[in-house]
Amino acid sequence: MRRCLIPKFKSYSRRCRRMPTDAPWQMMTQVVRSRPFLLCILIFLVVFLLTHFVTPLGGVGFVIAKFPAANSRSYGNKSAEQKLYVDSLSPMENFMDISSNEKRNNVRKIQTNTLTNEYETNTCREKKFHVSFLKVHKAGSTTLMNIFLRFAIENKLNIVLPRKSSGYGFNYLGYGKTVFKENIVPIPANETYNILCNHVVYNRKAFHSIMPNDTFYIGIIREPVSHFISAASYYGFYKHLRDSPLGKIYNEKVVSEFLKNPSRTKIQTYFMYNRMSYDFGIPKEKFHDVTYVNSYIDELKRDYSLVLVLEYFQESLVLMKRILCWDTKDILYVPLNAMGNKPDFNLDDNDIKNLRKWNSADFKLYESFSSVFNAKVESHGEDFKAEVVSFKQIQIQVKTFCFKSMRQGKSESVLTIPKTNWGESFTVTLNDCRLMMEPELHMMKRLIENAWSKYNKTIVTKKVIATEAEDANK
Repeated sequence: MRRCLIPKFKSYSRRCRRMPTDAPWQMMTQVVRSRPFLLCILIFLVVFLLTHFVTPLGGVGFVIAKFPAANSRSYGNKSAEQKLYVDSLSPMENFMDISSNEKRNNVRKIQTNTLTNEYETNTCREKKFHVSFLKVHKAGSTTLMNIFLRFAIENKLNIVLPRKSSGYGFNYLGYGKTVFKENIVPIPANETYNILCNHVVYNRKAFHSIMPNDTFYIGIIREPVSHFISAASYYGFYKHLRDSPLGKIYNEKVVSEFLKNPSRTKIQTYFMYNRMSYDFGIPKEKFHDVTYVNSYIDELKRDYSLVLVLEYFQESLVLMKRILCWDTKDILYVPLNAMGNKPDFNLDDNDIKNLRKWNSADFKLYESFSSVFNAKVESHGEDFKAEVVSFKQIQIQVKTFCFKSMRQGKSESVLTIPKTNWGESFTVTLNDCRLMMEPELHMMKRLIENAWSKYNKTIVTKKVIATEAEDANK
């Protein structure tokens, strides 16, 4: 039996060497009749049967990896196509290296399936502590950032923080660029970063070099017309435009004239020109490359577990709570950095058409992710809508309590929120209100200094241990 099953490779090799070179048909006949050839045919048939019949029935099968079509596209630049990233990690080099693409997609699918199961049962197994939040300019992101920072403080987590605690733009992890390890406060070698939520341009490779593999990526978007008006007002663009020669000619319709030909003025449009897309990592020179933008957004959809929508802020927070398995208290907030009265730009349909043309990437980004968001909300059904109503009522109570307590300064004041169908009872104190209402720069300065103090203590401790060990060996 053993003799029949195991081919005589040595004798087969000798027989092949003795075959006459001038008789190819005779040689082929001997090869086909040989045991190694028949064994190869048998193996092929077994593999074929397994992959085509056993796998569909739920048995063990073979998976042949195939890279997503988005990674095989060509952008016309051969060198850029061959080297998707360079050491500088500039914003335009955001597509992940192909070698890790399939593995990351599989991980994301596993996470998505896990989340879906948790949604269906409306129960969570454990809180998620590794979160990267993309703080998009003028999209309610300062309020979201406060939520993540409070969560980190409450659970004693490591935050990705800038090295400096003062100076212009010190609160940015990267001012118009992505994050670099050398620009953030270090942590002990045996620990990991848990929360990333400061201003920075998204870059997949850079983010994944800092955050753990099981990190949940969350972003936020805002309706582009509203975003343009808010950014133009907040960053002084509208005021400068009104004071410019163009403004003196067209007065109240100066914005309409600007949108007809944005290149006419030299006033800085840094925060108005497809800024959301830029924060998500789309380079300026690619804003109007439709193929690139569509492909890039498809990549983002694989990276981001959830992209919040400012126009549905409470719904976004409840959805995030469910995804991260957080408690209701974890998503409480008091609006921060929100503008009061904004000027009315009086944009008509033609103005919006011109704005859509100028900020085409932002419109595409918003339409794509708002559609995904709406689908997620619908998938949760009526129970989700009921939780949103409950959360809005709790928010009103918390906001009223915090403003009153902060005004009166009564440290003994406590607000008790009773148990609901979606969370246990909890209390809100004056200290909670202070954290929710603490200005961003003040909080960042304090957190950065505390992070440096913690890190320096570990360095000193290591030196003491090393010295003691050296003395003990003498």
